[in-house]
Amino acid sequence: MLRQRIHIHRYHWEVVVFYESDYRDASYILRELDETGVDDDTYWKAARNLDAGLTDTGLTYSNMDEKKSVIVLSKTSSKAEFANTWFHELIHCANHIALANGLDPMGEPIAYVGGELARSMQPIAARLMCPTCKD
Repeated sequence: MLRQRIHIHRYHWEVVVFYESDYRDASYILRELDETGVDDDTYWKAARNLDAGLTDTGLTYSNMDEKKSVIVLSKTSSKAEFANTWFHELIHCANHIALANGLDPMGEPIAYVGGELARSMQPIAARLMCPTCKD
């Protein structure tokens, strides 16, 4: 498992991303979710999903009051599945940031939030999609 911290400066938002997670990483991820202020129902749902050890899955939880998000990307069965899960969870996170900040879901600011997340995640995501590619 790889872990990354991202700060979206414009919105004072913290994002923690877990890459290539599996059931062995559940305790670390659940601790991070707990520290982010996750509610009990979401915590136990995440615990069940993490313990199942499924591939090609992810989750995103955001505490909008605290301006914090946790993104979890499980191990994937292919590079295409990684890209799919990465993009899916990135969109959830961008939507949460937009909602918390009153951004128009059809406007440019949400696209910039998604772009900033993608740019920040790109170095790790690129290695997972193409281990031999150079930046």
